[in-house]
Amino acid sequence: MLTGLMGTGKSTVGKRLAEKTGRTFVDIDDLIASKHGPIEVIFAESGEEIFRQMEREVISEVAPLRNHVIATGGGTFLDDDNVAALAGAEIVTLSASPETIVERATADGLATRPLLADADDPIAEVERLLRERSDVYERFTVVDTTGKSVDEVVSAIGETGVDISARATEDAAGEAGPSQSEKTLYAIITVLMVIALIVVIAVLAF
Repeated sequence: MLTGLMGTGKSTVGKRLAEKTGRTFVDIDDLIASKHGPIEVIFAESGEEIFRQMEREVISEVAPLRNHVIATGGGTFLDDDNVAALAGAEIVTLSASPETIVERATADGLATRPLLADADDPIAEVERLLRERSDVYERFTVVDTTGKSVDEVVSAIGETGVDISARATEDAAGEAGPSQSEKTLYAIITVLMVIALIVVIAVLAF
């Protein structure tokens, strides 16, 4: 699971990490947007508290998932309910310099970043947010993405000891599919059942 301020690369790195490990990628902000509309519109029309309520609902839905790479929102772990729901998850904080964060956010369009859209000095605002959230972000393993490619960040995550080995793809219910040995056993049972059926038919024919 990835957390960190906007512009630190959670979605981009999360997708690459999912590809590398054979896991399913989930973006919390994308799930919220798919249910309720664009994040910036939610902030503008309903306010941050309503957005946080929507976020809590989505977090409760994804919390039981296993074998997934999840990109959380920048403020997800400011909420005690979310912290409790995600207890036990393996979490990495992605960080970046304020200048890098603003550069990436600007490339995406500041209008899509509610916390920066109206800031007179975006870098100063990012610095303020980082100070304000430092205790939250620094609870977890921190990987700096400044000046690194996506693959370099993924490698850096692996170097921290976080498990980025390949896993079996999960089914829609979020549970791993049968192992190879289980598949072999199922095949043997199926063959035996077919043979038994043939024997029964042959006996009845005589």
